[in-house]
Amino acid sequence: MATFVNTKRKIRVALALGMGGLLAACATSSSNFGTDFDRQAGLNNQLGADGTLPPANGRVLGEGQIRVALLVPMTAQGFGALAAENFTNATELALREFSEKTINVVVKDTGGSPQQAAAAAQEALAEGAQMIIGPVFSNSVPAVASIARPSGVPVLSFSNSANVASRGVNIFGFTPGPGIDRAIRYAGSKGSKSFAALIPNSALGPLAEASFRQSVAAIGGRVVSIARYDYDGSQPQAKAQEVGALVAQGQVDSVFVPDAGDIAPQIITALKQAVPSTRSVRLIGSGQWDDPRIFRNPAFEGAIYAAPNRDGYNKFAQRYNQVYGKPPIRLASLAYDATSLMIVLVQNFPGDFFSSTRLTNPSGFSGMADGPFRLLRNGQVQRALAVYEVGASGPRIVNPAPRAFSGAAAGG
Repeated sequence: MATFVNTKRKIRVALALGMGGLLAACATSSSNFGTDFDRQAGLNNQLGADGTLPPANGRVLGEGQIRVALLVPMTAQGFGALAAENFTNATELALREFSEKTINVVVKDTGGSPQQAAAAAQEALAEGAQMIIGPVFSNSVPAVASIARPSGVPVLSFSNSANVASRGVNIFGFTPGPGIDRAIRYAGSKGSKSFAALIPNSALGPLAEASFRQSVAAIGGRVVSIARYDYDGSQPQAKAQEVGALVAQGQVDSVFVPDAGDIAPQIITALKQAVPSTRSVRLIGSGQWDDPRIFRNPAFEGAIYAAPNRDGYNKFAQRYNQVYGKPPIRLASLAYDATSLMIVLVQNFPGDFFSSTRLTNPSGFSGMADGPFRLLRNGQVQRALAVYEVGASGPRIVNPAPRAFSGAAAGG
């Protein structure tokens, strides 16, 4: 049985969230997602005669009267099932640490398919859900949105694919664009002028390349070469050697590699082998480099990337490990911050907690695990990111994340 944090810790965490700027001053906005649907009237039609919610089909976390649905791929293969377990645990942990009596979260299985995700969303709405957290996979987001949008129920997906975002359907995952822009701008401030990129022929590739080109242009830099590779055989290493030759010739001073996992070390090793010791090169990664496999590899020493501040995540991961007996996957913090946001909105804004006005507050929110973020009206998420440099003892911050957002939110 899991052992949870004590009451004193719950109080301290709740105060840090509520008073540390999670909910800033409210902004005015249009009605919920531009629809004419009366969400409260629709919900009242689902309540019993005594005002209670209908029975829920699925595991229920928390004891509040405001229902939220958590859509996760419990019966999917591989990573899907692991993500579902971690997101559910992180949701439970947030409820225990902030308030179990504010909301109740019904866990629904999407099976990792759009069809089952749509069915889970339909069932959740019939059971009185006023907010949907999930799904995980981008191909299921449009299916869930088609069910939730006509009912005026907002969606906060764990996907990192910005192209499935839309009004009322926010993408809460770590999208690559903002991190790439942050790292490129920092590199420019340190003298980077001529860039090359090694781009995978994968779903990540076009998104990363577009952000890279835009960011280099914004700092007045020059894209010298884009080398694209498939994952077959030694093609990544061969392309890295081609780019390394450009560095050796003095044509390129900075190289961008968005890939991570097991392929990035192969690319960086091959790149450095092609560059003589007398020639330096700045290595720039994406948020996917926030990975122990990168930190342990000496080839990455001096490389930079942008990601949320690790302090909050490390504290979350430590508590998660204490409760569940194993470390969380990196993305589990998304569910923790999303659930915490739901709780504090309900606690502070009775009757108006999940409206577009509240969710897209231009001042943003301060997540306890992954730091400041704000949800934009076009469905995108904006995060405050720090720039890290990989060192012999791990990553260190070389440019801190901003503590809060300023100015009008883009994407209105």
